[in-house]
Amino acid sequence: MNNYIKYIGLVLIGILFHNCSKILEPEPEGQVALDALLSTEEGLITGVNGIFQPLHNIYGGTMVQMAGRSSDDTWTWRKETESDIFNIDEAFGLIETTWENHYRGITRANTVLERLPLVESFSSDEMRRLIEGQSKFMRAYYYFNLVRFYGGVPLLVNEIKTPADAELPRSSIAEIYTQIKLDLGDAITLLPTTYTGGIGQEVGRPTKYAALALMATVNLELEEWEGAVSNTIEIIGKGRLLENYADNFNGSQENGPGSIFEVQYGGETGATTINSRGTYSPPDLQGGAANLPTDDTWNGEGGSLSSGNGIVQEYEPGDKRKDVSLAGYDLDNFLFPDQPKGSLLYINKFFNEVDQPITQSTWNFPIIRYADVLLMRAEALNEIGYVPNGEAFNLLNEIRVNAGLGAHDALSLTTQQEFREAIRKERRVELAFESKRYFDLNRWGILRDKIQFQMDIKGELTFPSNRLIQHPITGKSYFLYPIPLVEFSNNANLQEQNPGY
Repeated sequence: MNNYIKYIGLVLIGILFHNCSKILEPEPEGQVALDALLSTEEGLITGVNGIFQPLHNIYGGTMVQMAGRSSDDTWTWRKETESDIFNIDEAFGLIETTWENHYRGITRANTVLERLPLVESFSSDEMRRLIEGQSKFMRAYYYFNLVRFYGGVPLLVNEIKTPADAELPRSSIAEIYTQIKLDLGDAITLLPTTYTGGIGQEVGRPTKYAALALMATVNLELEEWEGAVSNTIEIIGKGRLLENYADNFNGSQENGPGSIFEVQYGGETGATTINSRGTYSPPDLQGGAANLPTDDTWNGEGGSLSSGNGIVQEYEPGDKRKDVSLAGYDLDNFLFPDQPKGSLLYINKFFNEVDQPITQSTWNFPIIRYADVLLMRAEALNEIGYVPNGEAFNLLNEIRVNAGLGAHDALSLTTQQEFREAIRKERRVELAFESKRYFDLNRWGILRDKIQFQMDIKGELTFPSNRLIQHPITGKSYFLYPIPLVEFSNNANLQEQNPGY
């Protein structure tokens, strides 16, 4: 992977479509190297490794702000509050970085998929299928993020060989989802349920279960409840909840039974590690982490949207997940000096005291966990129809009992709406700070209400409702980030900007 990162910087970075005009200037020596690289099975595996590489950057930065801070779970005391208070414009640097990283993965996947039929021999038909399946899975994943962040985007499914290949207009949201489903459908067929090890078959690559789980996530986004039920049934029983909740995040059970798909960190450089200490917990145990958990104790003071339906207050008494997810470290409260030590809570979930330097954690980051699958299935079953003490209750209670909480029954959750709210709360607590909450609030159509509630406590802030659309598939109120401003200069065919920018 590390050798590939060095090589790909010379060969494939220039294939990003916003820089596509540079591909043929001068005579493309890199293209000749690319032809040689991707002419063998070994080279294609190297190419697939490069498709995964953008995940390191995405979960090291993008998701923290665009899908973490832009929810009601976290806030920042620092000045970079753009995503926290939705004060974002099309020139905001993270908007462009996010676009670049996702299309970097897409263009690499397209290149591998187009070169795949040209390779004359493989060690086995299974290896050819693995290369195709992993590439399509990742292309679907990247497009899924793009369509949720930006709405309709250019749909690139072929290798870029000329600038014109990249200068495509925006496809519709529905068209992007059609492609996502096509790729995931193929991935489900092509990918194995487990990997045996060896080059190209290392544990941690996406499996059939990962493809099914991602398809189910797409189903939930589009309110295709029957599809979500169908695509989760095969996964049930193939994993399990870890008794020690912390083991999901502390490097001890990576790619284990509690996990479906993870970002594979573990390198020795900044490019292959994640700065979880500086982002979530105080890097020097003196205070100052970038993101803090929302806490109603602070009544909107301290910085940005610190309070309002605070996640700290969501944990029930006896919930074993709370002390794993949150900690005060007995530190002085640097924002509220009159408060006792340890009163300012930090996100402890990814706190790594083992790796050095402390800014480079090698622990994997979970993208889809087994608990997520249980909750997705429970939500879909309830949306199809509330069944007192039915399977959805069993799935929800499996999560709760594992967390040390009492089970729900038809006496405590008497209606479909009550069960719906219980599922939403359980998703928030179980998957806290894993870059899920923003996407959930948006797909449920309640993002504006939740954020405006926080803004009302802070005062003098208003959610930018002019940046909401009516989702063309679900009809829900849906927030879109802006298309990066520079892309309109790089691609004259992009057409219109998203509303409100």
